[in-house]
Amino acid sequence: MASVKIFDYIERPGPLNLTIIRLLLILLAGFYCLPGIAATQAQINSSSAKVKKINSSLASTRSNISTLEKSIWSIDQQILDLRKVVREERTANRRRFHEAKRDFKRQTFEIERIEKDISLVDFDIEIVQRDMNREQQRFEAMNVFKQRLAENDHLQRQKEYNTQITHLKNKKKPLLRELQNAQDMLQKLQSELDSQKDEVSDQALDADPRVAALNQKRNTTASRITSLRTTQKSQQRAVEAESQRFNKLVAEFKQQRPASSAAATSKPDDSSIGNKTASSSPAIKLDINPGEYSSYVFVISGDQEPDIESTLHLKSWVESYGAKYIEANWNGFGNGQGPLNNLGFQEAFREYIRQIPKQSKLILIGHGLGGGTAIDAATRIAYSEKRSVDFLAALDPIGIGGLRANIVYDTKGSCVKPAEGDVTTNAEYVTCIRSASKRKITPNIKYFYNRWQKDAQGPFDYQRQITSLNAAGNKVSVPTASGRFNIENGTMADQRRLFFSGNENAHAMLLAEEAKVLPKLLVQHLR
Repeated sequence: MASVKIFDYIERPGPLNLTIIRLLLILLAGFYCLPGIAATQAQINSSSAKVKKINSSLASTRSNISTLEKSIWSIDQQILDLRKVVREERTANRRRFHEAKRDFKRQTFEIERIEKDISLVDFDIEIVQRDMNREQQRFEAMNVFKQRLAENDHLQRQKEYNTQITHLKNKKKPLLRELQNAQDMLQKLQSELDSQKDEVSDQALDADPRVAALNQKRNTTASRITSLRTTQKSQQRAVEAESQRFNKLVAEFKQQRPASSAAATSKPDDSSIGNKTASSSPAIKLDINPGEYSSYVFVISGDQEPDIESTLHLKSWVESYGAKYIEANWNGFGNGQGPLNNLGFQEAFREYIRQIPKQSKLILIGHGLGGGTAIDAATRIAYSEKRSVDFLAALDPIGIGGLRANIVYDTKGSCVKPAEGDVTTNAEYVTCIRSASKRKITPNIKYFYNRWQKDAQGPFDYQRQITSLNAAGNKVSVPTASGRFNIENGTMADQRRLFFSGNENAHAMLLAEEAKVLPKLLVQHLR
């Protein structure tokens, strides 16, 4: 209807109609020219310059991180060497401490001996005094006539008794001096013993000022690395965003130019963008050149510690062997912002390893939920793709729901979290693991390294015992799921529970321990 009215106006003569026609033509021309002004050469060059600048900053950040990582490894070596020195000093202190304890004990025995000798002398004095008193009483009981007859004998005996008492007291004096000296020596030994207790305590190693200073330096360096990694991630996001904008501008610029002009005008400064700007494809299509790397190391963070590299510090060390280091999270590659399960990671991992040459080594290291994800990836995805895994490390691994039971057992569904004092829920948990079979580490895995703890939170079923109900309805204590897996033939395995004596930081202590052990284990698989 509107179009009919417009043409009616066109057919009518007059200056008003001509004005309306001119306005319509301007609007139509503007509408059709919009794509032509969407992108300009200046905008493209500006975007390209921004990408260059951000890439330069990113390279600088990476260089700083690499330098600081090398510094951390140097500090770690210094700490290890210094701890060895302090440990040797502490061993010498312990030796002196135990010698002082033996001396103290010997001195205690010596005092007991002297006190016994004094007691014997006192006993002899008491006997002589008793005999002397009895003699006096016997003499006093005589009549006067008999006393006169026995007086000389009585006086002679009294004199002998006094002589014996004097002799015994003289014998006691050196014993008393010896006792005093022994007690003084015991007090001195006690003071030495008390002063050495602090030197031999278990806290002495980290409390040593030299070690404490290095630890402080390491913590400061680690904080700087963490800050730089945050900056690096921000810069990577900025590069990706600006690269997408650059690609969009170039695409729009080509659409508005004739084909011949588009062919003559290529993307300005496109070479500076590199592979990162070529595509905004998902994280699974990463830069992999067949044959470029002899080993591919996947380090998979869990939920509680989403950046396990900040604890293990393996990246620069792994890359020094010419290996590819890939950081991932339990629920996906990149920043791990995927669904709350590991299915996204599994499929991404499948696509990834299909691009890796068959002769290259695969190494997987996972922590917590990342440990469970690493086990799934190795035993299911790599196994189904007929790929060998040279080294699989699981650090305190857990499954879905934060339960160790859900990764160690092939459960029907998912076990429930045990709760203190809730025997009904605990009975359901016990039934879940008893009705399931143990997970098997498949033979495509050459070496399986597994460490777990049952001293502190990490997995929700970390407790060694929980209260449940038996068939008769009585309360009983039942062990929770072990961290040990069944191993099929052909796989070498090193599985062990680490004991931290109920320490609430056991989970963190386990990671700190493995940060020292893993480099030594990985050497043979990276060479």
